[in-house]
Amino acid sequence: MTNAIEFTPTHTVNDITEWAKVPGSNTYFRTSDVTPYFSGSTLNIYNARGESRSWGTPSVRSTVTKLAEDVVSVHVVGWHKHTVSPVGGNFYFVFNHSTGEWDRKTANCRSVKSLLSR
Repeated sequence: MTNAIEFTPTHTVNDITEWAKVPGSNTYFRTSDVTPYFSGSTLNIYNARGESRSWGTPSVRSTVTKLAEDVVSVHVVGWHKHTVSPVGGNFYFVFNHSTGEWDRKTANCRSVKSLLSR
């Protein structure tokens, strides 16, 4: 089941909580499989937990932080059978006012960097 969370008046977050909808296999996934992404005006993130196994439980957790009206940070942490350390990272999205779309940026992007240094 997915839950639509209000993000801004015109954008929402789609919280994917069903393990079957997480890309990759039941026991292994790559960071690219759980990277947040925009589809139109909806930010898709993963917050799911797989079935418990003898080695542990695969899982992924995403936390969305609004840094500014037009900048969003998503922190992703995932665990699976072959991880010694977590899979994931920090992902930044900046709203492009000329195109009306959200663009994925790095922490070195001027608008992101200035917000992170505060």
